[in-house]
Amino acid sequence: MAALIIVSCSATYFINEYYHHKISETIDGTISSIESNSGLRHYKFERLNGYKLIKPLVFAEPIEESSKYSDIKIKLTNFIEQLKSQQKLISASVYLRDFDQGEWMCINDTETYYPGSLIKVPGLLTYLKMSEKNPDVLERNLVFNSPHKTIPNQTFNSKQIESGKPYSVRQLLKYMISYSDNNATYLLNKNVDLTAFHKLFEDLNIPTLSIFNSKITAKNFSVFFKVLFNASYLNRENSEFAVELLKECDFKLGMVKGLPVNTVVAHKFGEMGDETTRQLHESGLIYINNTPYLLTIMTKGYDVKDLPEIIGNISKLVYQDFINKGIN
Repeated sequence: MAALIIVSCSATYFINEYYHHKISETIDGTISSIESNSGLRHYKFERLNGYKLIKPLVFAEPIEESSKYSDIKIKLTNFIEQLKSQQKLISASVYLRDFDQGEWMCINDTETYYPGSLIKVPGLLTYLKMSEKNPDVLERNLVFNSPHKTIPNQTFNSKQIESGKPYSVRQLLKYMISYSDNNATYLLNKNVDLTAFHKLFEDLNIPTLSIFNSKITAKNFSVFFKVLFNASYLNRENSEFAVELLKECDFKLGMVKGLPVNTVVAHKFGEMGDETTRQLHESGLIYINNTPYLLTIMTKGYDVKDLPEIIGNISKLVYQDFINKGIN
């Protein structure tokens, strides 16, 4: 199966002509990273290349982690270490970012994980980007004939498409994202434009995932949700459509369980592993009134049934920290 992934965006910052800029290009030339000293802090700007007169902003954020999140980082680090000592967790990474100030923090930012069904998010972005060149893409009908031996099993299952029945790509995206249906994903992967998929990673400056090398960090995966929230990679209509599908994700055992009832969450989970090590991850946009934040949690453990509760408890601690700081 084709592995699919992408990266997201953030708040923007104004720089006037008196600032001194340091510009560095990536090897493939698709992104410019700009560091600017605005007097107090340094900011990183990611911009798309490939245009003659413009360089669209993908996202911007402080280079350094925010001291605002130092307390919650300590709490979460202690919580993770406690679970490791209890043999309930092998490791975990957490990425947190707000959208009002663009401030962030990350725990275990270099640890890599197999994304599992999280790769369905870049798959979604790829198809929606394809549709911006050819609107008929989303209305194309595809038929799932029979289960394929390469389709992986899941611990947490929901609705699935039926064999022999035609579905539009738009419907299949719904099954893939909201219900994490591997049958729909298999059908979409068979028909995806791999050039558009690879360009997605190049544009967002993320190492391309493949079935042979499909590890990613929590920080890198979070880019997908940044660009969706900021509508800085897809157009506004497609960005809104993507987040609506993520909002309808029916996995409620992890991040959502750690939040008050009726909290709006646009999220996706993914699982992976073997007989000795299990991985479960979740990433999403959490809306507290008018102050949304992005949270990505990646975990490795011994029993996949322990991991949803751990993710839920981390989500709860982060939410309580936001409330205690008066962000509501």
